[in-house]
Amino acid sequence: MNLVDIINDLNFKVLFPVFIGIKFLLETYLKQRNIQSMEKNKDKIPERFVSVVTEEEYKKSINYNTDRIRFSMFTAFVSVGVLLLFTTGGLLNFLTKIVQDITQSNILGIILLGLLIVLVDEIVGIPLAIYSTFTLEEKYGFNKTTTKTFVQDLIKNLLITVVFSSTLYAVVISIIEQLGENWWIYAFLAVFLFQAVIFYLYPVLILPLFNKLEPITDEKFKEPIEKLLNKINFKAKGLFVMDGSLRSSHGNAFFTGFGNNKRIVFYDTLLETITPTEMESILGHELGHYKLGHIRRTLVSSIFFGFFGFYILGQAFMADQFFYGHGLDEITLYSKFLLFYLVIGSYTFFTKPISSYISRQREFAADDFSIQYTEVESMISGLLKLSKDNSSNLTPDSLYSSYYYSHPPIAERVKSLEDKKDLRNA
Repeated sequence: MNLVDIINDLNFKVLFPVFIGIKFLLETYLKQRNIQSMEKNKDKIPERFVSVVTEEEYKKSINYNTDRIRFSMFTAFVSVGVLLLFTTGGLLNFLTKIVQDITQSNILGIILLGLLIVLVDEIVGIPLAIYSTFTLEEKYGFNKTTTKTFVQDLIKNLLITVVFSSTLYAVVISIIEQLGENWWIYAFLAVFLFQAVIFYLYPVLILPLFNKLEPITDEKFKEPIEKLLNKINFKAKGLFVMDGSLRSSHGNAFFTGFGNNKRIVFYDTLLETITPTEMESILGHELGHYKLGHIRRTLVSSIFFGFFGFYILGQAFMADQFFYGHGLDEITLYSKFLLFYLVIGSYTFFTKPISSYISRQREFAADDFSIQYTEVESMISGLLKLSKDNSSNLTPDSLYSSYYYSHPPIAERVKSLEDKKDLRNA
């Protein structure tokens, strides 16, 4: 029995709600555990952080993270409702009929249906984004976004989504129509190349649409930067400071682009609080991700899983039961493709803790790389400042963090660094 026959034999009318239910209940349970962990530890600052945060700051972090988790539980509930509305609720069928009345072209059809899905997502998502930005983040003093900036971001994001998704959808549907039963291989290659181009151009084409990037010119920061880059023998297009304060007081740093478009970006909010030696350590961490091959490994894994995903898509395309089982009666090339895109995440959520674990191990490795070239104390103090400024959860539940956290909890990172410091001094 081949995979197509197996898919046709499965009862997705039962499997789909079961998987959705398991995912929702599991994630809700983990979020409740995390809230309970914070509640259990709210009366006493963890010993390691007594000299780092005040009682008021600790209380703020607990309240902030509790409110965020409760809001995420609500948004997850809304997301489940929207997904069921699209699938078993018949909304995707209804929208497909509208598109069929307009055009018989599969290419134009997927563009129009994709736009309608984006429209529904925006109608649902905008009120949630408004609450998150202007109520939740505002309540705890993090929001710096004006109404004008919010609206501009909304329009820019919508235009970028429409242009990129329409282009990609049109290419994929053209390949399905013209390249025979192995179309999924060519579709995977086209999507991979498209994403690679976007990733390459992101620092120079997309990011500047939202934020100003300026080379770091402050001499007190330039000296340790140049010193570290020479030590590690790393060549980048530049190190930049970004006006993150335009939207939030949260601080961060990140690595973006590849090839001759590699850039390391620091939020201006971060540079306001850290010292030059702490910046050097944080930069060392970001460089570690590149030097240790984390970027390359992420690319390889995305190629593997992307190829596997398109293989499954290709098999599912030959098994109409898959689409009937998810509530789709209006079977067209474009409705099948978009339904698969909508539902596949409900079947792959169990891979999240695996990817989270791999990411956390890479964060530990990047920390270790940094302290080969910079001071351990500066790395520790820099992390503690980041944690404090962002009101990070200092007492996360272990199961919750294992499932969700792409970065190790701050206490674990600090302990790992302190253990290595002790070994050096032994």
